[in-house]
Amino acid sequence: MFIDFPLRESVARALEQKGFATPTAIQSAALPHALAGGDVLGLARTGTGKTLAFGLPIANRLEPETARGRAPRAFILTPTRELALQVAGELELIAADLRVVTVYGGTGYSKQAADLKRGADIVVATPGRAVDYYKQGLLQLAGVEVVVLDEADEMLNAGFEEDVELLLAATPAERQTMLFSATLPRWAENLAAQHLRDPLRANVVQGESVSYEEIAIEAPLTSRLGILSDVLHVHGQGHTIVFTRTKAEVDDLAKTLSAQGHAAEAVHGDLNQVQRERVLDRFRAGQVTVLVATDVAARGLDIPEVDLVVHYRFPEQMERYQHRSGRTGRAGRAGTVVLLFSPRERRELALLERAISRKLTRAAPPQPEAVQGAKLAGLQRSIAAQTAADKDTWRQVAETWLASGNADALAGLLALTLGGAPAPRSLLTGEEGWVTVELRGRPLSVPQTVRLLKQVGVGDLGRVQSGVSSGYADVRPHEARQLPTDIEDLQVGVAQNVEAAPQFERPRRRPEGNRVRSPRYNR
Repeated sequence: MFIDFPLRESVARALEQKGFATPTAIQSAALPHALAGGDVLGLARTGTGKTLAFGLPIANRLEPETARGRAPRAFILTPTRELALQVAGELELIAADLRVVTVYGGTGYSKQAADLKRGADIVVATPGRAVDYYKQGLLQLAGVEVVVLDEADEMLNAGFEEDVELLLAATPAERQTMLFSATLPRWAENLAAQHLRDPLRANVVQGESVSYEEIAIEAPLTSRLGILSDVLHVHGQGHTIVFTRTKAEVDDLAKTLSAQGHAAEAVHGDLNQVQRERVLDRFRAGQVTVLVATDVAARGLDIPEVDLVVHYRFPEQMERYQHRSGRTGRAGRAGTVVLLFSPRERRELALLERAISRKLTRAAPPQPEAVQGAKLAGLQRSIAAQTAADKDTWRQVAETWLASGNADALAGLLALTLGGAPAPRSLLTGEEGWVTVELRGRPLSVPQTVRLLKQVGVGDLGRVQSGVSSGYADVRPHEARQLPTDIEDLQVGVAQNVEAAPQFERPRRRPEGNRVRSPRYNR
């Protein structure tokens, strides 16, 4: 409990007024040492309460001052303006008697410069803008008592290494330093070794069970957009963030998803602060349910309730996967993470799983029946949300249809609203226009499966895979309907109702000598 920590009365009262009673894991681990003035190296996922872990020691340590033009005594660096604003807001809640000034890029200099000239007890800054003010003499760091680096790994990804090191060198050597990060890349490790003195290592990531389900779906690029839409229908009943790599693809995905009936909008670096906040406000309010974003644009976004995260493109680094995925499953809420990968990325998926010490659940792309069911459930929720006045507008028409037993008109209305007959989709590749069939009864090699299907007249074969006790193949829908129920004592059936992708037997390979590992997840 927070009451067990040696907090000043004003700080303890602020916590009580805001409803903070029980510390999170990172707070419990870091606070005793940090409140005593010690350095801390904290490893914790985004959204686990890191701000209070370093904010309470600052609020507890600094006595209020009123001198105009006073230099800051606490200096906090974050990788993005959004996170800087979020951190400043939380500090103001627990330290109302301290003046907090926030400086960040993407906006004019004059107001922030004026705020610094008035004086500050705490400065929360992004590295680039902080360096600008430091070089102008507006940001005085010689009197800093506490330095915090929040999301240090993201500062590395954003290219702020030189700025961070320059700013740290400008602060007193005897300061208290706290570094928090979700992961610990080599640069952050070296930074900690150089600038932290005998730090407490508070690691609540290692051995931590994530609070979200992780699903991996094989999705070739040729059919990935359709699979994404189906994933959003089946798994995305709340707030969803779709991550991809480029601004151009963010725009394309958002436009296409909107045309397909999803309430989607884009967030990337070309949007100014006002535009970004407008999109985020609509997302928080539920007017937008799908946010398509680049990694850069999503850093520091204050979105507490995300139900689904989709990796549309395979993340280039394990740290990026962790940061993206950490957007869901926060504050005790369950969440879902879906990773879309191509056949060529199977090995990288295995390397990712090794790096995070977890296995992702393999699943087939959502099948048409599941997508239709999800669409219908969504329509029913939307109908229930309509006001009585809106329903009354069409009540007479509805009653006329019901009285005449005009099911055809109702079916047509549903088809217009939800779409017509869905195209079948392969369980093996996610491609439309294929049906996956299973020949069950004994292990079959790929050539054996091909021979048996050709033997009964199948002309067009797609992907063929060997299973532990069966063989799988993609055939055209009309040929699937004509297949016999057994071939040479093997049961034959359509595998459309299989919820998880079949677990295939992998052929044994001889060692290949010095095999080169992917650089993405090397440690």
